Amino acid sequence: MKKNNVILIIIVTISSVALAYCGLELSSGILAATQASQMPMEVQFIDKDIDLEKGIFPEIWESIHPIDIEMEYQVMVLPWGKSLINPVTVKSFHNGKEIYFYMSWKDDTEDRIIGTSRFSDAAAIMFPIGNNVQNSTIMMGFMGNGSNIWQWKASQDREYWLKETSKIEAYSDYYYPFEDNETLVVSKVTPGSAVNDLMVIRVGTLTPKPAQNVQGRGLWDNGTWQVVFKRSLDIADPEHDADFNMVKRIAFAVWNGANGDRGGRKSITHDWTTLEIIPVGGTK
Repeated sequence: MKKNNVILIIIVTISSVALAYCGLELSSGILAATQASQMPMEVQFIDKDIDLEKGIFPEIWESIHPIDIEMEYQVMVLPWGKSLINPVTVKSFHNGKEIYFYMSWKDDTEDRIIGTSRFSDAAAIMFPIGNNVQNSTIMMGFMGNGSNIWQWKASQDREYWLKETSKIEAYSDYYYPFEDNETLVVSKVTPGSAVNDLMVIRVGTLTPKPAQNVQGRGLWDNGTWQVVFKRSLDIADPEHDADFNMVKRIAFAVWNGANGDRGGRKSITHDWTTLEIIPVGGTK
């Protein structure tokens, strides 16, 4: 009798967790099991180069067909999202040497400064590494062989491109208050890019790659962010770099700093978007 009770409790517990998860999925307007597939994202060949030091060149992107990606709340771990950024418009092209990705979304505020209760806007794209790729991209982290994640941050963009360093008034373990008066600066790290080139194997293992190979730049104008990522098609780290001879899937995430998004609190794509890279000859 006791054994049967234990089994019943286990079944009820599992059912409750499953129902709770489905309820959270429904609250975002998307049920994982029935979510419609995204259109394939074609990476066209265009004989153009973007010098990010001079800008993101919107005129180049205007000629490229956009895809609107449906986003949803991250509901797997706390903190859960407070608001949803949806949709995110994406585009891509390559010139035979570099590959470029474009993300655009509506955001009423330009959040480039970090401080007490102030968080940066951000965006990320993820590529699976290896052949053991799961069907879902939940949390941007439940991966078999790992993933390469490129994360752009508006605050980092401000420091890297605009050469503006915030005088942050934050808590004591975030910023050393007398740093600028010190002979030897102790905590300030000058970013080498507006994008963090990261690797992840599973949730909680997000780590900067030894070699940072990705550049990016963002432009906020009239309530819209436009962010461009750029990387060589050649790979420097075969174990952790996205290899575009093999990568066939892509996923996205966006953070709204004004709504308290940071860390796990973000808008994400639940499913992968198929990535189709058109070679220089123009045939898939």
